Amino acid sequence: MQTNNVLDFRRLGYYFQYHMLASWKSYLLGALSIFGLLMLIPAFMLLTDNAPRELSEVVGVYYFGLFFGGLLFTSMAFSDLANKEKGSQFLMLPASQFEKFLTIFLVTTVGYLLVYHIAAYSALLFLNRVSLIRHEVSLLIDWEFLDWKDGHIYIYFAYIFFHAVFLLGAVSFGRLAFIKTLVTILLCLGCLYLLNTLFVWILFGRNTPTPFQNAPFILVGTNGGKFKTDVFVISEKMVHSYAFIAQYVLAPVLWTIAYFRLKDKEI
Repeated sequence: MQTNNVLDFRRLGYYFQYHMLASWKSYLLGALSIFGLLMLIPAFMLLTDNAPRELSEVVGVYYFGLFFGGLLFTSMAFSDLANKEKGSQFLMLPASQFEKFLTIFLVTTVGYLLVYHIAAYSALLFLNRVSLIRHEVSLLIDWEFLDWKDGHIYIYFAYIFFHAVFLLGAVSFGRLAFIKTLVTILLCLGCLYLLNTLFVWILFGRNTPTPFQNAPFILVGTNGGKFKTDVFVISEKMVHSYAFIAQYVLAPVLWTIAYFRLKDKEI
């Protein structure tokens, strides 16, 4: 091990090569699965004579594949830790834990997004061909769903956040990480919702008829006012604070926690 036990770019390059050589079969199989599933959709539309006329009609499939495929792939990033022998070999490789973490991070972010979007674009070309065959007109390529002004950019911020959550889950759980992480997310959301409801009861008491129907930490409805209902909404400053934390703080914090969880495995 070199003097720098945190990050050495030459050593990082060697470990990245080792990782890709050791995992190329599973990565190739995953890439072919993505291509196959995305190509299956236009093929099915061709067989059922149900080809779309606009790109926005099938954008939901794109988002579903982005989230489901990306998060499933991320949850398997540290599956070797679930096996005692493989986990020990992984931890004892002559590279720092940060270099191992950074390699996995790059593969599950840049690597997956690159492969997925190449496959999605290939499927788009096939879909356009299907539209020509069935409707004798090209598919209307309307990129309106990518317009930042309409808030679609937040879908990608949501993906980055969930990637951080599932990467932490991959380090923490190892075996069945996808399911365990999903259950943990639901439990955390349930606890936060109950905590919010408790605060509503404490602050407003009987003045709120349906404390379970309020928007957690954002909006509370109470009895009173002209229409027998008063609505209390958080300030615009707090809304911007929530948005800033969600976009730029939560994911880096979770990535950092995941890294230190990986370092704890050395002990």
